[in-house]
Amino acid sequence: MSVTSTDGPGGLAVGDVAPPFALPSLRGAMVDLTSYRGRRNVVVWFSRGFTCPFCRAHTDGMRAGYRELQAADTEVIQVAPNLLDAARRFFGPTPLPFPFICDPDKRLYAVYGLGERGALEATRTAVVSFAHAFTHGDTTNQIRGAYFDVMNRNFLRRLHHHASSALDQGMFLVDKQGVIRHRAIVGPIDPVPGGADLARLARVHCGETPAAR
Repeated sequence: MSVTSTDGPGGLAVGDVAPPFALPSLRGAMVDLTSYRGRRNVVVWFSRGFTCPFCRAHTDGMRAGYRELQAADTEVIQVAPNLLDAARRFFGPTPLPFPFICDPDKRLYAVYGLGERGALEATRTAVVSFAHAFTHGDTTNQIRGAYFDVMNRNFLRRLHHHASSALDQGMFLVDKQGVIRHRAIVGPIDPVPGGADLARLARVHCGETPAAR
């Protein structure tokens, strides 16, 4: 993984240049944020990945509004704290239409100022997530997601991740010059905008823009 550090948690603001990164995607190609410069706006979405039923629903919302994002000259990159091999097993032969990249060590989350809420919040979030999945017809995906993400050669590390961390989610709208034009940081299971809403935000915030700070 290649990332560039910033000035500690919470250091990124609207008008800052988005820290560059390059990570392999679900489809196999390397996703390099700087490659979008001069071509497309980018929504960098730091999610909780495929083990979270709320994030799975949000991913479906991104997929549903993806054409509108494309019409707004905007790409979305979903970042997840999962293992790439596990993500490929979970999604199978029908990957998402947009890049999905994995940061299991959560280094990129830290670079963008996203923190963890500790073991107590992790326990509460896990209970709420499983209850939501079981009461909304998503039991199979919840069990599959947990199995693929934990039952592998990184068993202890993945178990520790799920037992001790509840990551905040973050959305950073980056314009064609690589500058952050809108940011939103929410709790682990809070709602995030769908693809259509993000397309509207891109049209509002990523027109003719001033230079980076």
